[in-house]
Amino acid sequence: MKVLRFTAINALLLSALVGLTHCKSAEKGGALSETEQGSDLTRKDAIERSRQISEVSYELEVQLNAKSDFFSGKSLISFQIKDAGSPVRVDFSEGEIQALKINGVEQPLELKRPYWIHLPSESLKVGANTVEVAYTHKYSRMGQGLHRFEDPETKDVFLYTQFEVNDAQRFMPCFDQPDLRATLELTVVAPKNWQVVSTTRESKVQSKNKNEKIWTFQKTAKIATYLFSLHAGPYKVWKDKFGDLELRLYARPSLARYIQPAEWFTITKQGFKFFNDFFAYPYPFGKYDQLIVPEFNAGAMENVGAVTFSERYVKRSQKTRDQRRGLAATILHEMAHMWFGNIVTMKWWNDLWLNESFASYLAAKSMFEATEFKEVWQEFFSREKGWAYWSDGLSTTHPIEADIPSVKAAFANFDGITYGKGASVLKQLQAYVGERGFKQGMQLYIRQHAFGNTELKDFVGALQKFTEKDLTTWSERWLKQSGADRLTTKWECKDEKLEKITLIDTPTKGARFRPQTVSVGLYNVAKNGRIERAELIEADLTSNTNEIKGSWSCPDMVYPNALDQGYAEVSLDSRTLALVKAKLSSLNDDLVRTMLWADLWHMVRETELPLKYYVSILKQHLPKENDAILLRMVARTLDRTLEYWPKQAKAERSSFVAWLESHLINRIKSARAGSDAQKFWADTFIDLAETSSGLEVLDKWLSNGQINSRFKIDLDRRWDIVRKFARHGHKSLNVELAKAKKLDRSDRGTREALSVEAIQPDLAIKRKWVDVLKEPTPSVSLAEARAVLGSLFPYEQGDLAERFSSDFFAYVKANGQSENPELVTSVASGLNPLNCTENQSKQVKSFFAKEQSLEPSLKKSIQMQIDEDERCQRIRSMSLL
Repeated sequence: MKVLRFTAINALLLSALVGLTHCKSAEKGGALSETEQGSDLTRKDAIERSRQISEVSYELEVQLNAKSDFFSGKSLISFQIKDAGSPVRVDFSEGEIQALKINGVEQPLELKRPYWIHLPSESLKVGANTVEVAYTHKYSRMGQGLHRFEDPETKDVFLYTQFEVNDAQRFMPCFDQPDLRATLELTVVAPKNWQVVSTTRESKVQSKNKNEKIWTFQKTAKIATYLFSLHAGPYKVWKDKFGDLELRLYARPSLARYIQPAEWFTITKQGFKFFNDFFAYPYPFGKYDQLIVPEFNAGAMENVGAVTFSERYVKRSQKTRDQRRGLAATILHEMAHMWFGNIVTMKWWNDLWLNESFASYLAAKSMFEATEFKEVWQEFFSREKGWAYWSDGLSTTHPIEADIPSVKAAFANFDGITYGKGASVLKQLQAYVGERGFKQGMQLYIRQHAFGNTELKDFVGALQKFTEKDLTTWSERWLKQSGADRLTTKWECKDEKLEKITLIDTPTKGARFRPQTVSVGLYNVAKNGRIERAELIEADLTSNTNEIKGSWSCPDMVYPNALDQGYAEVSLDSRTLALVKAKLSSLNDDLVRTMLWADLWHMVRETELPLKYYVSILKQHLPKENDAILLRMVARTLDRTLEYWPKQAKAERSSFVAWLESHLINRIKSARAGSDAQKFWADTFIDLAETSSGLEVLDKWLSNGQINSRFKIDLDRRWDIVRKFARHGHKSLNVELAKAKKLDRSDRGTREALSVEAIQPDLAIKRKWVDVLKEPTPSVSLAEARAVLGSLFPYEQGDLAERFSSDFFAYVKANGQSENPELVTSVASGLNPLNCTENQSKQVKSFFAKEQSLEPSLKKSIQMQIDEDERCQRIRSMSLL
């Protein structure tokens, strides 16, 4: 499903859990419980509709054009009814109906509600039924339904669909729930110079007139509605093959010079080779298209046979290995969905993890086994697992197998638990049952349920056949409890021998013990001064306290999760902490060293370790560290380190910033010219520079257009520097902004310019943008709104954000039940005036306590921001430097 590879805290705040309440339909015997005012579909009503109807198919004709704000369609829906005594809801959000027939009989247009079509029971019959709908619908600018984008450079129009969770209804009338699988026969009329792409291969393309062509597509397999798709426009196309399977890649022509199709096709072919073997079930969908599309809300989406990717995977300079690895992970995540999600689909959204967790885990596994990126498990820990631990530490955490009472609650569940924790637990599960049994269970699961819908019991049942371990208990403990356990060690040596290690697994408050397998590492300081692993001991944790007995030489450190198989936050004992402080950078295991850095940061966030302790380790060991993945993870803590700094310790903060800037400049100079390392250090410097001398270095880079002859300042880094000038009021802002606008007339340049304007510490500018964003339908697209919101109130502008508190409260009140949660949650998150102060926190918490009947994503987002703000206050109060 949607790939969410976010690292910034604000990006992670776009999720929630709590459901809404709904009123019963007034019609006697009715199966509808939604109100006329909302589009939400409850699980209860979805179950009833699935019981009532079956054998669904769609025949759809769509008319597309480049100039209108609307598209039109004619739909024939066929289905079987088991019980005709109740009305049926056909989901169709906000479109306009021109004609409606039920079983061939004309119907009054009043049967169209704002968010569905009401089929009265008296119009239906037991057995075969048909609904015919002629309609129009507005193109989207919010990335839902059928999205329209106009390229500012070429004026060409590009369209693409995004249907997950339940936005197929923004494109066509349908039964928009995952277990009502259906076939689709699609015909599209489009401008003659356009490419048109859908779920299946086009069977015929013919001219309609001198300006248009008719595209006819093969009938699809039975799939869930959220997996249908339609994409159209004058896209450029590249072609390749994997055996007999046709591969195509599409992108806007204005981006074509930045696309490296060989890279995309290489990873795609490596992925198909791996997955066809792993599942022992060859890819069945006939062709595989990948489309890079503009203004995409998420990272990517696994539409059957036509995967969409965000254009942020297209870099306008030579990509680093980190960026290439990120693209490979996304390509393989989406490909894994062709089996987990598309061939086999969860019955309802409570089992979303059956899609996302597997796709995330199998993306990493396939990268390790089938591509050049053998470092992927270290990356997996630093990103996916880090996201999971962060999410599990919030009050909004939830079980992996979540309670999803409605579709809106499902949208709120795309988060670090469903993705990162689920994937981490699957990694643990493979260690727990063994790789062979895990693979055999997955193969059986796909064979048994191909082109059907499943629940948790189906997955557990398939896997249970290949292990003697009790997976019923495993699934109850791991999938239906929230939180991360705390793992600690106790060990004492006698006569230079270690004979017993005690592993203490402390469950989350209120949770029961979770069984898992870990690998315990024993480490010694060698004669050369480096820390080396002496022993690796596999241990099954079968209770809260576990004793491992043996006879080993006395170690200098014991680490209880050395291969990162376990899902538990490690608490460092005092001896380990002292050794880490003295010799962290000398540990010769990149993965464990990365985990220790993460443990230190976790201890800061849990106020187990003062911020000043972490800063002292940074200053001692960052200069000695060269591992790229570890450095990127540590760099992601630096902004937070500066934000967490107590306000009363300004002099110490200034001293640390000066040290940091100086260190980064030295690393830039010492790195090989144009190397990935030099790019990383330069990007980190751009992100963190704030002193006058630091900004002057950036000014020099822009003036020269390069850092050195092998490292030119590309368009994206130019914008990053200009935004830094705007944030800190540098004298070169106006000149460099004008230059950047002239050099970059693309849509990306437009969004960057908006971001630069919004970040300036100017009250009038803030007022302008707050007023624009508060409008029910902003004059900017969601992508443009997010560009502004991401820059509107950086943490040092907290006093300015407070000036708009009343706007935030009014906006949340007015939009608490919005039908556009992605926009509203983004705006509310950007306007939230929390600024790590007790007074502002009290105001927001008091307001929030009175406004609990909010749309789930919005509610969760605000609660997550409150959690993070209170954490910031705790860290500041502890860290009196």
